[in-house]
Amino acid sequence: MSNGNGSHFDKATDCRFGPGSMAMVAQRVAGHHSKVARPTQFPWFCRTEWAVLLCVFYPLLAIAPLVILAALDPDNRHPTATGLGINCALVGFTLLSIQFVLTARLQWIEAPFGLDLLLRFHRSMALVIVALLCVHPLLIAGGESWTLLTRLHTRWHIWAGRVALILLGAQVTAAVLRGAMRLSYEKWRRAHAAVALVVLAAGFVHGLMAGDDLNDAGARTVLAAVPAIALAVWIYTRAIRPRLLARRAFRVSSVRFESSRACTLTLSAPDGRPFHFSPGQFQFLRLLNSAVPAQEHPFTIASSPERTDRISLTIKDCGDFTRVIDKIRVGDMATVHGPFGRFSYDLHPDEGDLVFVAGGVGITPFMSMLRAMRDRGESRYVTLIYASRAMDDILFAAELAAMEVGQWPALKVIFVLSTPPAWWTGETGRVDGNRLGEWCRGLDDKVFYLCCPSRMTVELIRQLRQKRVNPRRIHCDYFSL
Repeated sequence: MSNGNGSHFDKATDCRFGPGSMAMVAQRVAGHHSKVARPTQFPWFCRTEWAVLLCVFYPLLAIAPLVILAALDPDNRHPTATGLGINCALVGFTLLSIQFVLTARLQWIEAPFGLDLLLRFHRSMALVIVALLCVHPLLIAGGESWTLLTRLHTRWHIWAGRVALILLGAQVTAAVLRGAMRLSYEKWRRAHAAVALVVLAAGFVHGLMAGDDLNDAGARTVLAAVPAIALAVWIYTRAIRPRLLARRAFRVSSVRFESSRACTLTLSAPDGRPFHFSPGQFQFLRLLNSAVPAQEHPFTIASSPERTDRISLTIKDCGDFTRVIDKIRVGDMATVHGPFGRFSYDLHPDEGDLVFVAGGVGITPFMSMLRAMRDRGESRYVTLIYASRAMDDILFAAELAAMEVGQWPALKVIFVLSTPPAWWTGETGRVDGNRLGEWCRGLDDKVFYLCCPSRMTVELIRQLRQKRVNPRRIHCDYFSL
């Protein structure tokens, strides 16, 4: 994920990379009149109340078919184990259908939680679903006959249930081991969706044919409504929404290489329609009439939200898709789906001094935040710790240097290189909790925003918590979903 205005610096400009002076920052702030940023207006579905309502609605929706079927057939008498097995299957099947909604990137569901949290919840619920559906045949067999589990010559709809369960287990295993299996995200995503549809269809047929309490039209309608909602959401996300987005396609207005491995794309909004977002959010980009594959990938918006007629993305060569970014040309059209995410200081207007910790391309959301502060004239104290591997990995150096000597925000930048050149006089090595305390002059009353590689983020969180930093003062973003 990335974007912005970076440039190469040679040895003669190394003075710009040293740590800034807190005294200079304080003097600069004292020398100008403070300006108050106008409050950001968030949609109604970003509110905490809506998040609470969704959390309450989710389990109620999961058991709704169970309750409705029980009301339609109150005299149903199954053995206890069989009844529990049927209930586990029905709840698991309903949760499986809801999974399609959770991954549909619907903003009114994503906004109060953030897409990363929503997808982690999706993965956790997949394990719950597998557990419920695995318990189902065990309970049924315990209540009726254990040969139901081992009999090869049985009714075809029993095999449909077995196939659905096997495919579901394989799907969850592949999701957990995707990194080790070295599956590309796009290939895995297509296979994941296809297998999910097969599991849903096989599970529906199995339940419809095996359930002797689904003989009346009302019960069958309830059971059919569950996968019908999932299928409708899938059709919308795969067929309808891409066409709607294509009607409002953005145009690539400029392509600029910031380094040998990073390229900045500027996209102009269609027909001057404003694209509103909060600094630090991201969107999904799909190139349409380009030499680049028409695949959807997430990239952070690094431009200021005060410019609603365009967005900028800096894409670093670090994967299958990003290796072909040099084929993008001015005039190419692209769909932009978003914005998403809650990694933004706009959501926490009462916070005091901010500490941004960026690792590599993780600088991009911070550039959006810093540009927003500059354009809004916000008098915020911000310390930016920018860790990179080598000089060529540093982006936005010239713009950050200009911000340091500008009025807004009151910025102090510290560059940290893990493999510095011989002439480097700035900070080196790794960023840790102790060094953060030194660079920020103490951790008290500071709010930390972390956008680094996962291992670095986890380690910094652990160290900050050991130093008794309240978790409410730690905000994290991650490079991948």
